[in-house]
Amino acid sequence: MKLDHLQPKRLMWKIWVLILLIIVTLALMILLTIRSSITQFIDEQVYETLQDVDYYLGNTNELENIPQNPIEYDRRQQESRSVNQLIFLPNGRIIYGSAPLELTNRMYQEAIEQTSEVAKYQTTIDGEDVYYIIRQNEYDGELIYQASYAWDAYRRELVSTLYWRISILIGVISLLSLIPALWMSRELTKPIVEMERAVEKISNRQWETVLPLARQDELGQLARSIDAMRQELQEQDVAQQALLQNISHDLKTPIMVIRGYAQSIGDGIYPTGDLKGSAEVIDEEASRLEKKVVDLLYVTKLEYFKGQEMRLEPINLDKLVELLVSRFKLRGNLDWTVEGHAGEMLGDGEQIRVAFENVLDNALRYAESRIHIRLSHTEAGVEITIENDGPPVDENLDLFHQFSRGKQGKFGLGLFIVQRIVTLHEGTVALGNTSDGVAVHFHFPPSNSIKKLKLDSRN
Repeated sequence: MKLDHLQPKRLMWKIWVLILLIIVTLALMILLTIRSSITQFIDEQVYETLQDVDYYLGNTNELENIPQNPIEYDRRQQESRSVNQLIFLPNGRIIYGSAPLELTNRMYQEAIEQTSEVAKYQTTIDGEDVYYIIRQNEYDGELIYQASYAWDAYRRELVSTLYWRISILIGVISLLSLIPALWMSRELTKPIVEMERAVEKISNRQWETVLPLARQDELGQLARSIDAMRQELQEQDVAQQALLQNISHDLKTPIMVIRGYAQSIGDGIYPTGDLKGSAEVIDEEASRLEKKVVDLLYVTKLEYFKGQEMRLEPINLDKLVELLVSRFKLRGNLDWTVEGHAGEMLGDGEQIRVAFENVLDNALRYAESRIHIRLSHTEAGVEITIENDGPPVDENLDLFHQFSRGKQGKFGLGLFIVQRIVTLHEGTVALGNTSDGVAVHFHFPPSNSIKKLKLDSRN
């Protein structure tokens, strides 16, 4: 059992690792996004500065008007000092400014190939990034190229510094998040561990086991379902014990009678006065014993059929009821009436016969003067009602339960067998009191709605 207790712990760690993977994935996505976003933002700011300075340097009138706003004027002057200017002609002659030869050659090549008035460029010289803008202008009617450029003196360092600081912050947040993640995984698995231990106790028939029923989530619903199962198992356990006691008593009684009469006859003594009467008692008790054993065996047989596909055949219900009534009439002096027609249905003929026999046997046992059978067949299916004028039943009892007992404490499997057969045929059966007796009502769906096996009338 110790190995079983490791399973919830493994589940706890799986949940914790899952949360850890989610945190790490989100952190990596954030870091990648932030790095590219910072780089893009700084690039945009550099180009914006180049464009701004390029515009004002090319328009001295605008720069002269700036002193009206001292702050703006100071900012423009500072930007102007960080941006270099290079003006050259289409023939390559530089008329203003200076730049490294490699950068000058690249600017000239891109300038003569440029088709738009203004274009942005970026290149690397000796491991340093350079950002520049080339603008096409006219001076004294002649085309000139005006290049504004700035070296990346701090962009890489700024991006790296911001990136690592944000990385450290996300790492700390991730590590701190693992603590509530571990707590949450424990909270999620704690009721599962409790239910596992409770189920283990229930399997050992410790019916007083308490489950965590106060939770309002899915785990609480699971706990309530397990508790309902526990109560049902407890009831079945009590009923089964009572059933075994009643079975042993009911089987023991005819066996004792049979043995007693047989021993008496062997000693030349006839308890009823003659051999015939004593033999009849033995035969009657043997029949009772046989009925109990047959019922028990039939229950086992029906439990087997639950997982099997039935072989269906057409059953003429009218003829079946007529045959059973003619047989049961011989067992008592009662008034039998049959009304209506049920026609045919698909099913297992032997099972349907057993179901009707059990109900008729009960009706014959308790009826005082009459048994009335009503048959009907509609689009909704087959309806069969068997009524008798016997004493009322306790409708609070589940008389169709496998371990139910009658008022006299005797066990009976007859109605349980009836319900199991009807359920196998996708029908319903109900028992209740009427104004002058007791009635058992059968309902079977239309034959084409029974989803078992295809009809094979040859078998």
